[in-house]
Amino acid sequence: MKFAQISVLALALAGPAAHAQWEDDWNPWETETDLGASLVMMPEADEQILARTWAGVSTNRILDSGLEIGAAGRAELQKDHSQRAGFSGVPVGMEGSGLGLQGAFTGLAVGVPPNDTETRAEIETAYIYVEGGYGQLRLGRDLGVAARFQEGAPSVFDTLASGRQVLDPTGLDMVTTRHDLTGPSVKLSYATPRLVGVRAGVSITPKADVRGLDRDADRNLPGAAPLTITNAVEGSINASRLLRSAGVRLSGALAASTAEIETPPYASDLYDRVTTWSVGTMAEFDTISIGATWLVSDNGIKTGGDYEAWTVGLTKSVGDYLIGAEYGFAEDDLTGLERDAWKLGVSRNVTKHARFTLGYADNGLNLSPTNAFGVSAGKNSPEGIVIEITLSD
Repeated sequence: MKFAQISVLALALAGPAAHAQWEDDWNPWETETDLGASLVMMPEADEQILARTWAGVSTNRILDSGLEIGAAGRAELQKDHSQRAGFSGVPVGMEGSGLGLQGAFTGLAVGVPPNDTETRAEIETAYIYVEGGYGQLRLGRDLGVAARFQEGAPSVFDTLASGRQVLDPTGLDMVTTRHDLTGPSVKLSYATPRLVGVRAGVSITPKADVRGLDRDADRNLPGAAPLTITNAVEGSINASRLLRSAGVRLSGALAASTAEIETPPYASDLYDRVTTWSVGTMAEFDTISIGATWLVSDNGIKTGGDYEAWTVGLTKSVGDYLIGAEYGFAEDDLTGLERDAWKLGVSRNVTKHARFTLGYADNGLNLSPTNAFGVSAGKNSPEGIVIEITLSD
């Protein structure tokens, strides 16, 4: 009892000092915000005006031990093409009846009617992390390392960049080189420190059950066998090196991902593990950047489900302007579709917080004679002027 009284008295006397120490310990937190919006206009497209807006916050501090701890969160609101939310779905005009299958990686489908999706909102990022001399550990909603470490084709566009297009005015986009198997589902990620320009990482996702805005890994289309991605592993190696004598920075990344696919018993004979590979590289000179990305996936389908895509891009800064050209191609065995798309554009920061991009796009969708839609072979090619306005804090 006497010991308890002494302890309470000691705590009371130490109160002001303890409070001051607590303030000293917690004041060093550094916090940043990320606010922005993007508007896309294409008069000749199926959806002439699309938009998105986002808000994010991150905070961190460095402990006396040298470890950095922190947390980050980001929410986004999107108005995308109603049939192609999260890239998955049925390309516009390609609806039909048939096999009732969808790719586990791409989400592209055959034999199903479209299901319209209105404006969507989602928490895209919500994780905590610790980082030190042995690398970084993240836990929570986040992209896997295959997407975070990716390198590839530069673009003057923010929202309409080929291969990583966020909004799809035409409803025909089927070119993706974004290596994102699990979207913003809860995962555990580890990344090594960068040594001699090289960094590696791995992400483990028990279940991809979040309908992300740019990667809808949990979208089950009407008429298609429902799929669930489980026990996913994503790995990547990224290398970056500045060659001062040549005046160029070279970057590259190699990534692989695999996961189990859970389906109803009636579809279990059609699906297997989904495996995806990608490689990308970029060279950055003083005023010119050039790069390319290649991705291939079996889509988790045992036979006839392979998907392949690649993109190339070139940008050059001229005074206050950035001009660029880019091209993308994709082939999907499941749907019997091929797509090639190119864009030309010029962008300029009109203010510290506003960027304006004007370009021209051609979006060609080719149907093979034996496509699953029962549609005559041919080419659907909406083309025209595209405008992108991006605001940021």
